[in-house]
Amino acid sequence: MSNPLAQQSQLLKVVEPVLQLMQAGVLKQALMDAFRSQEAALVEIEEAFQALTARAHGAAPLRRFFASWSKTNNSAASVSGLANRITLLARSEQGSEAACRLYQVCTSLNRITDEDLGALGNTLHADLFYNMATPLCGDDQWLLKENCLPCAQAFKDWTDVQRLRDRDLLQGLLTTLVHEVYTHGEVELIHPMFKQWFERDMGVPPARVRATLAWVTVHTGGTESNHFAHAMAAVEEFADAMGIAVVKNSAQELFVQYLQRKAAVMRDCAQCLV
Repeated sequence: MSNPLAQQSQLLKVVEPVLQLMQAGVLKQALMDAFRSQEAALVEIEEAFQALTARAHGAAPLRRFFASWSKTNNSAASVSGLANRITLLARSEQGSEAACRLYQVCTSLNRITDEDLGALGNTLHADLFYNMATPLCGDDQWLLKENCLPCAQAFKDWTDVQRLRDRDLLQGLLTTLVHEVYTHGEVELIHPMFKQWFERDMGVPPARVRATLAWVTVHTGGTESNHFAHAMAAVEEFADAMGIAVVKNSAQELFVQYLQRKAAVMRDCAQCLV
């Protein structure tokens, strides 16, 4: 039975149905328990976006908000780096059944980053984010490192360590798993909020709203939930290939860390708007 308190989080209302579709097992339970236990953190994230979209803001706080928020979303390079690491492992196992399965893990990871990196002929997602943040901030000074809050850089450094430095490659795969399902919830939450905010408070001409909102829009619908399915396939294939089992408590601890670190970034982003 769902914790009734969890229903206070709109993010959880979006994420839970995706998790419910998972096959019963360790990963499903670890994700469900992590998200439900972090309801307060999810509410803090929602409050940050509510503060952002409640009114117009000056250029300086918007630069800090978008520079910092972008650090929690910009994951394509490190996911690709994780795939590189797995190909190196596969090469060391060349000719074995494990090697073939490891290459399949990389295929799943590549399906997560196809759109982000423009591999399908679409605009790079980094450019779409630029096209959203720059008109809202008034210029592209939000790209300067000085506008990035320390907690946001710490979040990015932590996720990069999980994917690119940790000797246990499973940690990177699990980090990607929770990131994809969380992001599904975030973009679905903010899409209507941002559209109204652009039109009502930020002076985006009606004819430009769709283009300005494109970074959010391309991630809505089935995009991120499909990416989550690919991340799930990558975790399962890797575990089978390497003959290891996902430990529920360890996975849940990592998922909780992700959500707590994300909430810390968004709390600081909201403080910039005060």
